[in-house]
Amino acid sequence: MIHANDIVSRSSSIVLCILSVIALCVSCNNDDSANDGIRIPAILGFSPESGEPGDEITIVGTDLLNATEVSFNGITSTISDNKLRSLTTIVPEGGTTGKLSITTEGGIAISVESFEVVVLGAAQVIDITPKSAQVGQEITLTGTAMATVNKVTVGGIEGTIISTSETEVVFTLGASPIGLSAIELTSEGGVSSTDVNSNEFYVVEVMIPYFETFDEETVLFSSGGDAEISNLGVSDMLPSDATLVPNPIDNIFYYIGGTSDTGDSGSYTGQIGHSRESSGFFADFFNEDSRELTQLYFNIQINFQGVPNDYSGPLAGFRLRFDEGYDADGDGSTTDEYVEFRPSLQNLEDLGYIPNDDGWYTLSISFDQFVNSGPSGGTGTWSVYAVETLTRFAIASRREHDGEYSLSIDNIYITKGGPLHVR
Repeated sequence: MIHANDIVSRSSSIVLCILSVIALCVSCNNDDSANDGIRIPAILGFSPESGEPGDEITIVGTDLLNATEVSFNGITSTISDNKLRSLTTIVPEGGTTGKLSITTEGGIAISVESFEVVVLGAAQVIDITPKSAQVGQEITLTGTAMATVNKVTVGGIEGTIISTSETEVVFTLGASPIGLSAIELTSEGGVSSTDVNSNEFYVVEVMIPYFETFDEETVLFSSGGDAEISNLGVSDMLPSDATLVPNPIDNIFYYIGGTSDTGDSGSYTGQIGHSRESSGFFADFFNEDSRELTQLYFNIQINFQGVPNDYSGPLAGFRLRFDEGYDADGDGSTTDEYVEFRPSLQNLEDLGYIPNDDGWYTLSISFDQFVNSGPSGGTGTWSVYAVETLTRFAIASRREHDGEYSLSIDNIYITKGGPLHVR
């Protein structure tokens, strides 16, 4: 009779054999004896891929001989056997799910994949709702063995537990640092942590007062180009002859509708101007510490209608506008300076976004997608601009085809620390 444990053991042996062959090929010119210099180590894989504290793990790679330290997500473990192309270690007490690292005289090797530390009886998170949140917001964790959870930390900062059950923990996010964070749970069964690679969670900051829900606010609008604008305004105030109006996501949204009488007049059919402020107003939010582009996101829900089946051009422009006195693109002119993200349907598909049944896209666009779009062209991107010169956020409808069209938008936010909407 073949037991399940035998199958697991044989599977791990097969994986180790494959990894060993790969390591041998990578190091085919190396020798287990002294070579011609100190080499940087590399981790190619490990087996098994998960385990409890005390379990033995074999790591396969190159130039691992004389390793001085092995760690599991930053927790040091014990080395029991060390060869040039493989290393055996023990899952340490207190180790959590994350990357493995090996330190040798030649440098530090870090695994591509995460090792899952399984603590029997400890709470395990399966899902997080929402997947990004602000400080003080309520978070729901769904998983197993959660009834005795007595502590939840995000980014090392403890939150406030509201309720627990066998399959769910609800807590309020504490003053955690913004950005991608692991969530750690402490229960009677032990300590467990989420893997940020497989279960993303972002602590974000929403820029106040920059947000638009359109439910109670007056919105600035300006027309542009030669296109005819026939309908514009919030959805509950549109005239009865308004066409192509989609179903709302929630409550009221802003609508631009019209026709382009020539193929190019629709390239700029209207603009909604947001948060017109004096230079320097945004500097505290977009400070030097937050200039890492992946930390800044333009979040919006948007609906495009009246798009011909064969049309592949831009449909909107998400805009960051700068002080008229600032030469954004370095061409000597200080007129109409801005950067813009102009998506087509294909652009959005390439970024992994799909619309809901009513045609609404829920987007979180990183600022590194914004490039110079002013009348003088230029090669500038968001990264080169001085944040103290930013004066306005705006949205323009951009079509390069004739005929009827509409652009509807809702729930617009700028966030720092991560996307407001995680796909």
